[in-house]
Amino acid sequence: MKKIFILALFIAIVIGLCGCSDKSETLEESISVGDYVMEKSEEIAKPTVQIKNDNKFVFNYSPISSYMALGTYEVDDDSNLILKTDDGKFQYVFKVKERTLIFNSEESAEMPSYVNIPDGSIFKFNMSN
Repeated sequence: MKKIFILALFIAIVIGLCGCSDKSETLEESISVGDYVMEKSEEIAKPTVQIKNDNKFVFNYSPISSYMALGTYEVDDDSNLILKTDDGKFQYVFKVKERTLIFNSEESAEMPSYVNIPDGSIFKFNMSN
């Protein structure tokens, strides 16, 4: 009886550890270093989120903006990518889903009036970079 209990406990621990590692592997695969470009933008220079090493980012939301949104990012437990500018003024939130970023305007700082990035805009990973 004791052997069965130990075996069941071992199996439960292994299954638990596999479940934890699967989530982190999937999340790491979802956030790749490189450029995520807004799919349905009609701008000449499309809005782009550039993910860099060491949790750094650059968010170019308009070619006519003089502000450069750059800073650090983190991913929360709900698979939200949270971009925080170095000057502490702005935060932008995207849902991470299958190598795409989905813009969440309600959780993000208000965009300037000349920027056209509606809620739910999809930024797709650019494989060519």
